[in-house]
Amino acid sequence: MTNLAQDTTKSAKNLAQQIAKQMVREPLEILKDAREQTTGQELSGQPSNQQTESSDNQNKQIEQQKEIQDKMKAGRRMEALNRELDDIHKQKKFSELQKRISEGEEISLEEYPELSMEQKQVLKAQMEAVKVQSTKYKVQSTGLVEPATKKGRQLFNFGKKQAMKNEQTRVEKPIPPSG
Repeated sequence: MTNLAQDTTKSAKNLAQQIAKQMVREPLEILKDAREQTTGQELSGQPSNQQTESSDNQNKQIEQQKEIQDKMKAGRRMEALNRELDDIHKQKKFSELQKRISEGEEISLEEYPELSMEQKQVLKAQMEAVKVQSTKYKVQSTGLVEPATKKGRQLFNFGKKQAMKNEQTRVEKPIPPSG
């Protein structure tokens, strides 16, 4: 019986090797029957009228879907381009206002609602900086001397004598080791 088992294993191995060799030689043979296997319909030499009509309808539907998708894409592109143009206009207006402010012109930012809050804050800060700079320039040009700061309230160095005595009699306290 062992001979019979050995013969069957050898024949099974040989058969598997033959099938593998055949698949290597003809790799696309399986794909030829794939339509038949998946749909259950045999491919005849001439397709029936129903198949051509359904394929024509499918092609028309696919074309219509593509057209709709193209229109949607075109609409999105136009929206994006319009937003980009708006951003460019806002940026130009912002840079123009910055230039006018740096020249010393005072501008009311409420007249420009298209600017963002950040841009308005930047412009306000720039206007304040220009005002401070112009006041400094005016002060320097007039030659006025700013008053000196007030001195401390110590009257004739009163209290320094007591501070020196405290410094001399200070006792160092031993510090315990930390751990």
